[in-house]
Amino acid sequence: MKNKIIAVGPTTQNNTAVNGQSMMFQLLVDEVHHRNIKTIIVDIGVSAFSNKNRVSGKFSILKALDYIIILTKLLFILLFNQKQTVYVTTAQSKVGFIRDYFIILFARFFNSKIIAHQFGANYSGFYNSQTPFLQKKIKQTLSKVDKLVVEGDYTKAQFSFLPNYESIVYSLPNGLPEKIESSKIEAKTLDVTQPIKMFYLSNLIESKGFWDVLEAVNLLVNEEKINVEVVFAGKFLDAVDDQIFPNAEEAKKAFFSYIEEKNLQKKVLYFEGLYAKAKAEEFKKSHFFLLPSYYINEGQPVSVLEALAYGCVPIVTEYRLIPSMVNKQNGFFVNPKSPIEIVTIIKNLSKNPDLYATYSQSAIDYYLNNFTADKYTEKLIHLF
Repeated sequence: MKNKIIAVGPTTQNNTAVNGQSMMFQLLVDEVHHRNIKTIIVDIGVSAFSNKNRVSGKFSILKALDYIIILTKLLFILLFNQKQTVYVTTAQSKVGFIRDYFIILFARFFNSKIIAHQFGANYSGFYNSQTPFLQKKIKQTLSKVDKLVVEGDYTKAQFSFLPNYESIVYSLPNGLPEKIESSKIEAKTLDVTQPIKMFYLSNLIESKGFWDVLEAVNLLVNEEKINVEVVFAGKFLDAVDDQIFPNAEEAKKAFFSYIEEKNLQKKVLYFEGLYAKAKAEEFKKSHFFLLPSYYINEGQPVSVLEALAYGCVPIVTEYRLIPSMVNKQNGFFVNPKSPIEIVTIIKNLSKNPDLYATYSQSAIDYYLNNFTADKYTEKLIHLF
């Protein structure tokens, strides 16, 4: 590749909130470095003025100062690197759009080719909730990009408000950011003499379904008398679609109170975050991965791909882009807010370890055939 790539997005380096978007951006950063492709990285994930992550959608003076620094840096980079390809991860919030507006405006002014990458599946909801004036600005801004990458065919239609969306929107399912040697992946088995291990890996947002998982554990332990253990890993966060708890702090208090009330202290383990080797080890140990999500901004959760790669059988909702990864051969679908359905699945498979092993192997096979890091980066680099 003769030209440079100017990549604008959140890396996982010094980032206060590692998430799917930052993991996918970091995968690209690592890949262009591995291929010796000339690339300038503009990291929008780390704040110079506060400890809060830049990617969150709430406005603050400190965040505005952060964006001014980022945009000034980008302006100088573009000034000395005109007509280069700009790759930018876009946001689905008002504050994030203001940042995206200037990034795309600057890139077009310096005659750059622009590839915008939208993670998440609620852009149409964001767009429809804005004023007519802002809708016009969003439409004008996104019409300037050469390619608009989304996580799957389901999310193409979220940009149908663009007159040319069918020609510019490009479907690219995520790949697993971690490169795992296929020879080291083996299907899991259930040993009835050992605890059944369950894993919830995502932010503890009400609509991500963490409370449903907790209630399922209680039913399994205290009513079904099944020996299960669960690890929760993620930060307690607020979301616009919260209904049960008024805020994340109250959700956290209720979480630990419930554990004590139901005497689940030896069955539930919580980490604010698990990364790198610690996260990989948990996936290796776990039999089931749980994400019964109905989160408004859900897209294609990278954590589901991680579960498949390690043969960790997913129990998820048939929601947004999740069915593009999970099917009836490699995992199970439950309805939102239905802990009893989770209980039924685990109870049935605990009595049929051979069937469980079949699902575990199918999960691994589906990952290897569709979602490896190499398959993802090859398609993305091809766009450049």
